[in-house]
Amino acid sequence: MTLVLIDNSGSTLVPRIPQGDANAEHPLRDLIFEHPAILPLAELEPEIGRVVAVAKEFYLPGAGFADVLLVSEWGRLIIVECKLWRNPQARREVVGQVLDYARQLARSDYETLQAAISSNRQRRGNVLYELAREAGSSMSEAQFYDRVARDLAAGRFLLLIAGDGITESARRLGEYLRDQPGLAFDLGLLEIADYRFSDPTTGEERRIVQPRLIARTQIIDRFVIRSEVPGITIATDDDPNIQVSARSPGSSSESVTAWRSFIADFVAEVRFDDPAQMPPTWGGPGWMKLPFLGPAKPRLYRSAKSGNVGVYLSYTDADGQEIYASLHEDREAIAAEFLAAGLSEPTWTNEDGTATFALATSFPQPWDAAREAEQRAWLASAANQMVNSLRPRIARLTA
Repeated sequence: MTLVLIDNSGSTLVPRIPQGDANAEHPLRDLIFEHPAILPLAELEPEIGRVVAVAKEFYLPGAGFADVLLVSEWGRLIIVECKLWRNPQARREVVGQVLDYARQLARSDYETLQAAISSNRQRRGNVLYELAREAGSSMSEAQFYDRVARDLAAGRFLLLIAGDGITESARRLGEYLRDQPGLAFDLGLLEIADYRFSDPTTGEERRIVQPRLIARTQIIDRFVIRSEVPGITIATDDDPNIQVSARSPGSSSESVTAWRSFIADFVAEVRFDDPAQMPPTWGGPGWMKLPFLGPAKPRLYRSAKSGNVGVYLSYTDADGQEIYASLHEDREAIAAEFLAAGLSEPTWTNEDGTATFALATSFPQPWDAAREAEQRAWLASAANQMVNSLRPRIARLTA
């Protein structure tokens, strides 16, 4: 393909650099990192907004170095892998490679991700949020944190494979995507054609790049495959926009939609005495997880079956058992703190290798709007006291 540049001095033919010769992968990576706006991301997600570069050669333990990590102003994480398309083997393996990055990223929480970004950028603070804010994000820090944390928990990312020429059929991608449970991502194949010409006026070499989306594959969770042009789409009923009923052991039979609404109201209302404490995030039907120090995170839950609402923190590994043992030694002081906050004494159990600190209360059915408001108020008080009593102690133990 050849471009024709027309100006007042006439026309200039601009030939395309042959595929495989246009670029080394690193210059292609650097081009995307320095100019992320060239990516046609709105064709994948129309509401994605402005995008900012976060890191290049971003290390993901067990998976390797992702070429470029980006984030949108709304907290959408984007992984870009750059490949030249010299041989079929590269085309077959690159999809599996970018999925490895997504799987590893999904094992991170916000704090782990933030620490890795700070190390990569050699910059302190909440770098991910600061970069999004510099790009023009209007989200508060808490809202941004919650969005990113939910996407990490769901494995919900935007994945891009960028190359100088992509010729593999979009339909063939299904072979790589059937065995990806636990991830909820959009994947796009992006061709960046490279054109070079000599400016007839100055003699300076000029460059034109033409990014275009070749194919897209959308996955949400449980596989329901439908054909679309230009690729295939695979979706599931775990999309937050789809109203379904879900059951989870020990949680409830309430719908995912109702529980998401409960969480949204709870996050809007909860206030922590510790200004460093971030709000809880979606964990699953019937439960939330609270960002926390140490090897485990507290869970907040309600169960329609038992009528209980509660919070608990469980440890199963050796490090957690040591933390639990130290906290247990201080149980009388901790109990006094909970009682002073108008709550009951927490319970302590250590059976079958699982050490648990828990607090629960009963809210019998039926649950109307007033009853749910009472549940949120109790959970907020219990979660706040758990942060006040346990966070500083765990901080000292893990320092």
